[in-house]
Amino acid sequence: MNNEELEKEKSYLSKVKDIINELIGEMDDNIKVQKDSIDKEKRFLWENMTDYTDEELIISMNEVDLKTNLANNNIEKFNKLSNALNNPYFAKVVFHDLEFDEILNIYIGLFNVEKDFENYVFDWRAPISSLFYNYELGEASYEAPIGEIKGNIISKMQFKIKDGNLKRCFNSDLNIDDDFLQEILARAATDKMKNIVSTIQREQNEVIRNLKDKYLVVQGAAGSGKTSVALHRIAYLMYKYKDLNSNNILIFSPNDVFSDYISSVLPELGEENVLTTTFSDFSKSFLKPHKNIENFTEFLEKVYSEFVDNEVINKKMSNTFIKELEEFFEKKEEEAVFEKDFLLNGTIFSGYMMKELFIGKYKKFSYMERLDLIAEDICIYTKINLNKKNKIKNDLIEFLSLNLNQFKLYEEFLDSIGMNNKTSKNNKVEYEDIMGLIYCYFKINGCPSYHNIKQVVIDEAQDYTDSQMELFKKMFPNAKFTILGDINQTINPFYKYETMQNLEKIFEQAKYIELKKAYRSSAEIIDYTNKILDISNIIAVRKEMNYPVDIYNKDNNPKEKIFNIIDKMKNNNINKIAIITRSSSEAQELYKSLNCEDIQLVINSFDIIQNNIIIIPSYLSKGLEFEGVIVYNEPDTYESNESNLYYVVCSRAQHMLSIYNEPVKILKKK
Repeated sequence: MNNEELEKEKSYLSKVKDIINELIGEMDDNIKVQKDSIDKEKRFLWENMTDYTDEELIISMNEVDLKTNLANNNIEKFNKLSNALNNPYFAKVVFHDLEFDEILNIYIGLFNVEKDFENYVFDWRAPISSLFYNYELGEASYEAPIGEIKGNIISKMQFKIKDGNLKRCFNSDLNIDDDFLQEILARAATDKMKNIVSTIQREQNEVIRNLKDKYLVVQGAAGSGKTSVALHRIAYLMYKYKDLNSNNILIFSPNDVFSDYISSVLPELGEENVLTTTFSDFSKSFLKPHKNIENFTEFLEKVYSEFVDNEVINKKMSNTFIKELEEFFEKKEEEAVFEKDFLLNGTIFSGYMMKELFIGKYKKFSYMERLDLIAEDICIYTKINLNKKNKIKNDLIEFLSLNLNQFKLYEEFLDSIGMNNKTSKNNKVEYEDIMGLIYCYFKINGCPSYHNIKQVVIDEAQDYTDSQMELFKKMFPNAKFTILGDINQTINPFYKYETMQNLEKIFEQAKYIELKKAYRSSAEIIDYTNKILDISNIIAVRKEMNYPVDIYNKDNNPKEKIFNIIDKMKNNNINKIAIITRSSSEAQELYKSLNCEDIQLVINSFDIIQNNIIIIPSYLSKGLEFEGVIVYNEPDTYESNESNLYYVVCSRAQHMLSIYNEPVKILKKK
């Protein structure tokens, strides 16, 4: 870029900042006026409440609420503009609009900047902004309210603006080797995931802006940005659909550490954080009175650290387990009887007749719903007030030979198939029993439908079973689903998809997309991790860092060796470092051995990462990323069938990867 062009860009930046400052000033004045007006109206209502009729009071309060919402919207816009002042935009597209034969300079930023019906900066989610993400130079088009607008992209430009000053400015096609992308990827890791609006790639944008498909299944390589893409997709959908808010969106996250890690992305994009839960936490309301529910992280710790009955867990997590439970219930229903006839107002309702209603007319309902309907029939037939229905229903429950306690029913089922029928250990419901117990709950009480949820995001989908996926689909009937996972990162030793496309049998006509480019790790690290699983379809986007993967053999002083590796990483400006062990017990032993106050131990799913250097077990590290990773494998506890787990551990590294004592059993397979 020559000096004349550079001065033009500096001048435009100055103009945009002036516009933003004008808008901020105007909005600040408006907000103050609105606030004063609302305060006065509230005070007037309070002081004169007795002079209003109930109807007048409701109308007046609704008017105040409406004005408050408008003020809050202005405050939200004010905050966005204030944030935009430091970095108003990151890209520019020069587009020849063939429809109107005009040249458009389209500046793209996190937020829209508009004054007097003129757009100075377009929100990255606006239709016209797709030109930047979807096309290189040449023919291009975007969807406008009046239809498709065709034209040609003459140039694309990227900017680095910091504290309102133009630091860098260059022409770019946003190829994967582009300098700006490499600069972004080379940045130091942070405690929270950051937005990627300035570097969204074409295949990622296909996921973010998909509006057509109800079900979207994304197979994404480690470091492909699939979680970040899902969050940007949420922000895009909230921009596109004005009736969609944070209470209509639910994310299923693998654990609380991961939930905290992603918590800053949506606020950076100007949106509220949405509802986030884990499968175990979501299940708690269906497993009362039990409060202690084993989560997925605890389950993995159990199966990797303790002696467990693999055959039993394998059975409980199989696709046939729920089918066998269904067959058990069919048999129990056939065997069930109403042990007494029901006598009311001289009318006898025989046990046989009630059984016919229970397993015939009302079979499609849950047990409690069936009994409720039978009680209602009795009320109607005997012309008794329906407020007596609950009393009759309780009597019917007493007469019915079928046990209506979900835990006892589930234990009966386990006993019927020759399994240990205890569903809790140390008063904790074990993870592998959650689905069976939920099925029993729904069979007895009915399956709730969360109609208010319009978008569901399931991250790390490879760790969910078919039964869990079918449950989600049933419970969120109005929702569109974005399902993201990576079969190469499957760490549940008892369940594995051959391909994420298998989910199409549950989510019919799902759109399947693959993200094969890895943005997290250097080429050297990607080369090493590909060899772990004998795969070659993962493409490294980061340039080579000239940091080879360091392999250290076991020696007599592992503590000294670990500190030496940490020092080496620090000397190469690697600050965010994770020492990853296979299990939690190994992490605790290493933490005690190192005895360093600068190192944080993270072993619980609710721990928050606060230090630059942490020790963390393998299964809790999934989804996170660090500038440097030290794989600590002493003693050598990785089994020959744990290549995927080892792959997950190594693929957490961005710049440097060091292995202390390579897993012998895994290497022997190569």
